[in-house]
Amino acid sequence: MERTVQLYVFMPPIVLISLNKTMGIAEGEDLTLYCNYSSNHEVKELKWEKMFLYESPLDERSQYLNIKSINRQHAGKYRCTVTNMAGSASDIVTIEVYYPPTVQVTFEDRGNYRQLNCSANGVPDRYIFTQWEHRSDYYDLIRYLPDDGNGKLILPNIPGETDRHHDRGFYICHASNNVSLNSSNSFIRGEFFSKHKVRKPYFVSSNNNTQYGIKGQDGNLTVDFVSFPEITNFTVIDGDMKHYTDNYTLETWRVMDKVYNKTVIVNGSRLVISMNIRNENDFRSYTIKLSNRFGSANFNISLRSASCPETPEIMMIKPNENKITVQWRERFNGGFPQSVFIQYRRRDVQYWNEMPVSDPGMHSDYIDGLTPGTEYLIRVYSKNMKGASNFTDMKLIRTESAEDSNNKTLVFLVFVVPFLIAIGVLYWQYQMGNLKALERISSTFKVLYFKVGVGAVENNVYEMQNNVQQNGVAQNAVAQNLDVPIYSSIDRRANLTIGQTVSYSTTPKRKKNLLEKRQNNGASVGEASGTVNSAIKKGPDRLSYIEVSFEPKPNEYKFHIHGSENRTNYVDIDFSKKYVHT
Repeated sequence: MERTVQLYVFMPPIVLISLNKTMGIAEGEDLTLYCNYSSNHEVKELKWEKMFLYESPLDERSQYLNIKSINRQHAGKYRCTVTNMAGSASDIVTIEVYYPPTVQVTFEDRGNYRQLNCSANGVPDRYIFTQWEHRSDYYDLIRYLPDDGNGKLILPNIPGETDRHHDRGFYICHASNNVSLNSSNSFIRGEFFSKHKVRKPYFVSSNNNTQYGIKGQDGNLTVDFVSFPEITNFTVIDGDMKHYTDNYTLETWRVMDKVYNKTVIVNGSRLVISMNIRNENDFRSYTIKLSNRFGSANFNISLRSASCPETPEIMMIKPNENKITVQWRERFNGGFPQSVFIQYRRRDVQYWNEMPVSDPGMHSDYIDGLTPGTEYLIRVYSKNMKGASNFTDMKLIRTESAEDSNNKTLVFLVFVVPFLIAIGVLYWQYQMGNLKALERISSTFKVLYFKVGVGAVENNVYEMQNNVQQNGVAQNAVAQNLDVPIYSSIDRRANLTIGQTVSYSTTPKRKKNLLEKRQNNGASVGEASGTVNSAIKKGPDRLSYIEVSFEPKPNEYKFHIHGSENRTNYVDIDFSKKYVHT
């Protein structure tokens, strides 16, 4: 007998989540886990379990476990359990959530050296460190410093630089575990601000040892410095003198400094000392001394002028036939080398001619190629790299005519040359000890003195120079309409019109000599040498005279003939003539 029996073998289910028992996912991504199982009969239960603390419950009904935007708190072990009538089975997977590290920097001062430590904390915990950055208070890059590979930096002590607070600032390290969020840089920075040890104050490299001002105006001495702690006092030393001043401003300032050969902005202070620049002597060297409780520091400033030069001063103008010599005195040059320029023009021409002085070291020059007997206006100014000064007052001068030049030459040959020769002979005889010859020459010289009139040479030469000077001054005064009286001496060799006030002519004219008898009587009582007789031979019995004609009486000027009250007895001045305008 045969009988068929169907055998049902009930077995527990087989469960698998992943072949990799550890799965990694970046923080912020979505996680999906699938619980794959096999069972030969109906499954009674399927559930997910977390093997760590988690706030929200898991969905136990689905083979899929979905976690939106996973974060580091979701990291851990997950288990899926499947149960049928034969039993239960499960599988476990470990989820690692990757995220960039957090980086911190700590500082250790160990006396002989200072160490900075860069610590990182992230997943995975394998890190890469790059070189350190040293930046200023305002994040300007100063330098790069090498890392030892483990996130440690030892600061070297560099003499001089450390004392100047140059190690002050931000120290920044960068660490990475190759995890990048949102495709950003995987290196994370950490920083530490080092205040550094307190030191005495120091002046930053951006200060100028040469500063500028303008004469007659208020100026400043300005310095930028760094001091931690703040300064307690300051002084200004001028030579051997110390000046304590309250006229200053002191404030916190972003100052420029060169730190480890890099120009950056650092926290500092600016001191501005106000001063009045009264004269040229104020342009000199000053020393500013700053002090805090740890020491002091000095800074030297050379104050210089930076302005246009002052107007030069004309000292003398001397005319000749074809040229005019100008002499001037330079004044303050404004702080820079100056050049002098002479401008001139004819009185009846509006265009100015300009010429630079031929030798800057000299204080005189001449204008050549001028027309004889012509009036010229002359002025002078100076110039430096900052600009030009004002013009001097215009001077009116007249070049000599050809007749004036010939008269000067004649006077020199007739009177001055014999006089100089006689003096030379007297001196030679005196050196030879020939006293008798000296007496004869002396007596002969006396006769020559009275006959020829050598004694008048000095006065005549002086009078010519005086005429030139006074004419120049008087004419200039008229040309500029200055409200001053006019004093004019009469030049016997020329015709002249002074402004619109008075003119005269020296054209030879003759007038009956009413004093002829008096002169003859004088000759009879004179010396036997016949001085007066010689003079009578040269001159006829009529006097030379000068006609002076006055134009309508001016209101602003006064004309005066010098010596009219104390004139000699052989000069006749007729004040009775009147001019009637028709």
